[in-house]
Amino acid sequence: FMSYAGAAYCSPNSIINWNCANCKGYASGSTNSVYLSAPAANAAGYLTVNNKNKQIVIAYRGTKDIFNWLYNIIVLYYPARLPYPYLGAQIHFGFYTMANALYEQSKTAVQNAINQHPNYQLVFVGHSLGGAIAEIVAFKLAQDNVINWINTSVYTYGQPRTGDLQFAQYVNSKPWTFTRATSYGDIVLNLPPTALGYAHNQYNMFINKNGKVVKCST
Repeated sequence: FMSYAGAAYCSPNSIINWNCANCKGYASGSTNSVYLSAPAANAAGYLTVNNKNKQIVIAYRGTKDIFNWLYNIIVLYYPARLPYPYLGAQIHFGFYTMANALYEQSKTAVQNAINQHPNYQLVFVGHSLGGAIAEIVAFKLAQDNVINWINTSVYTYGQPRTGDLQFAQYVNSKPWTFTRATSYGDIVLNLPPTALGYAHNQYNMFINKNGKVVKCST
């Protein structure tokens, strides 16, 4: 799903018409694209439908400029408001703010797509900051019963830590498919730091310095 993550950086028109540089390979032939944008938060993404593979794909743009990083470096937490035993679970405030800015648009687009394709799998993707947004939006949609955990997959590339350990444990407990692709030397993977209470959730497909893919639990 890397092509979908890459396409999130393309212009709105090229995404809507699905003729961007990354709209090829596995992503070719996608249709009914809807652009998602929250200018005030400088956040963006899109929804598209892959009829060949029976998937509804929702992708979010990663860090594009310094404005995004102002959100990235905020280390305050937002309470996740989860049931016992995850009562103290928290999410990175900056990531949550950007995800929340796109949430209502995402919710409407997803609901419309599900109505048209009720048997399609839901796939959320994102690179870097976009990965954190993808996780939070998918989490919120599932919490609001808009989507089913079991029919949802999340694939992220170079995603930072989204929340604290309790939040990671909660999403790990859910019956969705979650895969983080990471690579050697990417500093974003270590942000925000564990010293501030942040933690990654499963599962990590790590590409080491020799180019070998290693499956890690965290």
